Amino acid sequence: MSYRFCLYKKTYRYCMKKLTGLLSLIFLITHTLFAQTLVSVDLQKNSSLTINGSTNLLSFKLFQNGEKLSRRNLTISTSRNQNKVLLSQNQLSLTVKNFSSDNRIALNEFLKLLKSDTYPTLQVQLNSLDVQPVAGKAYSTNGNASVNITITDVTKQFSIPISTNQNGDLYTVDGEKKMSIREFGLIPPVKMMGLVRVSEWITVKFHMICKIKDQDTASQ
Repeated sequence: MSYRFCLYKKTYRYCMKKLTGLLSLIFLITHTLFAQTLVSVDLQKNSSLTINGSTNLLSFKLFQNGEKLSRRNLTISTSRNQNKVLLSQNQLSLTVKNFSSDNRIALNEFLKLLKSDTYPTLQVQLNSLDVQPVAGKAYSTNGNASVNITITDVTKQFSIPISTNQNGDLYTVDGEKKMSIREFGLIPPVKMMGLVRVSEWITVKFHMICKIKDQDTASQ
């Protein structure tokens, strides 16, 4: 065996060893970034969802608390890429007629507007979270949530600013978004021969408190 062939063979083995190591490193990093984890999410009763609206004469508030929000446990598949968390297999259905208000007239008009007999629920689908740690607060983050909202069978995607806080396995998520009901094909009602006009703009606010555990831990 010639010296040149031996040198070539050693060089080939060295390169293959380096390539194998590099591929293993890439696989390890990719697996770490995109590995999926199943978590159990239990929405707590002190959560709340509020819709603030107004007319040309007054403002009104519609709300659901945790007693009326869906309380079923969700099993969500999550994966992480740096500060972005992707989520799947989750959808929160809200019964439209479970909303309450101190303004009974506004509530009745809201139920009519959302055609609650034809579309008894609205759906909220959380797609991803893109958050950054808050400086000086080890268990707090700020960022945005990508959310699909379905009203009267029309689905729109929104980026909603959120803040989160963690206390053990309890996570608090607060968010607020101003949107137009026209985005869902809804026409702001006009009452009393035009004397009362409902604004197309509403502000959706949520305060969600969830107990979150890895599925393996939750099943113990």
